[in-house]
Amino acid sequence: MTTAMLLFSAALAATPSQTSALGPNVHVFSPDDDMKKVAETVETVFKRQRHRQFGPERQAFLFLPGDYTKAGTLNVGYYTQVLGLGRTPDEVKLANVKTPAALDKNNATCNFWVGIENVSIADTDNNADPYFNFQWAVSQAAPARRLYVSRKAVFDWFYGWASGGFVADCVFEKPAGSYSQQQYFYRNNMFGGGIYGINWNQVVVGCAGDFAAKSKDGGKLLAKCAPTSVKGVSSNWRAGGCTTIVDETEIAREKPFLFVDGGKFKVFVPAIRRGAKGVSWGEGRANGGMGEGKILDLARDFHVAKEGKDTAKTINAALAAGKNVLFTPGVYHVDEPIKVAKPGTIVLGIGEATIVPENGDAALKCADADGIVIAGLIFDAERASKRFVVVGVKKSERRHVDDPIFLVDLVYRVGGTGKPGKTDVCLEVNANDVVVDHTWIWRADHGDHTGWTANTSKNGIVVNGDGVSCYGLFVEHFQEHDVLWNGEDGKVFFLQNEKCYDPPGNATWMSHGGKKKGYAAYKVSDGVKRHYAVGLGVYDVFINTNGNSVFLDDAVEVPDSPGVVIENACTVEIANGDGPLVGINAIVNGQGHAIKTGKGSGGGYAIQRVYRYSNGKADIASDWYKSHH
Repeated sequence: MTTAMLLFSAALAATPSQTSALGPNVHVFSPDDDMKKVAETVETVFKRQRHRQFGPERQAFLFLPGDYTKAGTLNVGYYTQVLGLGRTPDEVKLANVKTPAALDKNNATCNFWVGIENVSIADTDNNADPYFNFQWAVSQAAPARRLYVSRKAVFDWFYGWASGGFVADCVFEKPAGSYSQQQYFYRNNMFGGGIYGINWNQVVVGCAGDFAAKSKDGGKLLAKCAPTSVKGVSSNWRAGGCTTIVDETEIAREKPFLFVDGGKFKVFVPAIRRGAKGVSWGEGRANGGMGEGKILDLARDFHVAKEGKDTAKTINAALAAGKNVLFTPGVYHVDEPIKVAKPGTIVLGIGEATIVPENGDAALKCADADGIVIAGLIFDAERASKRFVVVGVKKSERRHVDDPIFLVDLVYRVGGTGKPGKTDVCLEVNANDVVVDHTWIWRADHGDHTGWTANTSKNGIVVNGDGVSCYGLFVEHFQEHDVLWNGEDGKVFFLQNEKCYDPPGNATWMSHGGKKKGYAAYKVSDGVKRHYAVGLGVYDVFINTNGNSVFLDDAVEVPDSPGVVIENACTVEIANGDGPLVGINAIVNGQGHAIKTGKGSGGGYAIQRVYRYSNGKADIASDWYKSHH
């Protein structure tokens, strides 16, 4: 047994559920622990958390290197993260991990705020039966990163609905996918058995393996993907599929993570990769297989923040002194913004750590400085706040091309909890050359304190900087533009958007000085000359309109410029067919067939697609209603 295992086995004494040096909400397991007790600890937390969608508890399960397969299948629920402490995923062996559906009828559309990283999932059972699969049945805000999965992977709960997911830097030996998932995003994975399923919009960026030849996409072979107008991008949308494949990730930096070395906690900060394809780690790579990057000592280089102990004052003092910050699981109410100013600072949350601004200004402000990484945090509104996160200052001329700011696995929530919440904008990106790698920005459509005048918020994300890229953008239900892009040279790979459920009617919900119905979900400002976005899904769920008819004129609005290109954008009608007349009239700038539903509409469930739009010209799929009725 390694020194690290001896150290933590002694610290944990008789039961793995005792607290660790990282605070009472972190469980550190050793392979020498009683596997029955490991399983009992995880299951106890799961049963407590499974239906507590807006609860205050946060938990992290950390596994020291070793074999835990005798603990059996581990179920995880809300606000729980599973983390391996090895250098590579294969150093922590789990039998299986599952996320059982939180709603009835196997419905995983509300399986949020959970995560798994840096472990391997063994294959010991019958993969033909979904019961034995790695069932990562989740929707938004549930990233899976840095895994080695030997089982078949299924991203739903026994074929029930699920609403999106993000998977990065993982190896899948067997097929991975879901026939009931609405949409999905993959980045820099290795697929040995292909990918399958997904209904509306799937984007695959920088992935390796012969997955196209082995895969099925809604019955359409990925082998039917053909090049689009943009170099390195292919798609099977024209063949009736829903997949976009981008050959390489232009710029990638994997999420920093904890590991144990020599009996001490360390943090590995992966290096930036350009033109990346496949995973960042593995045999033969630097740092014992971790890949290129730097190793930081947790005790020396970090301030370890703990719930109930740390305040904005103590955290900001540590940052000002040059420390990085690790937020352990908990909810942190801050009476002043967290201020991240030093170049290269790492701010990392584990166990769904949550920051609540109580200062009327912001939860976190990030300076316009090179190499900052902010990762693994939830930002939650319980009072009015101008912004949640602000990056840089407006009209900055400073560039970060060589060492960008990375925002990784950040979640923003307005409403739903036991206290009212309001904010103008969740994320404001003013700095140039920022990379957003997975985010869910959500104005709550259910839970407490929700409604048109309750959890008010204009925009999910506003981008003012140039050269900003987003990989896996989930932004939903905002009252004006969900995404508002003012900077040049922006790039977005995948958008999942449901428009607000609850606009009160077009009498008051109008844009462009009252000339257009509603606010486009994805808006690129009129003066922008260069922008690229691919794999955009915007959905009509106008179901809480007080019985009023509501229409949105355009799902996407962009300036007509040769340098502005939209590829593979779709709208989906999923509102109530027995309700008032509702719908989206066009996909991009008045182009693309409408979706509609409601009594007497002659419409109903539908998917409409635009293959390409640029400079006033649109390449449009045939009308879904005509081809299916």
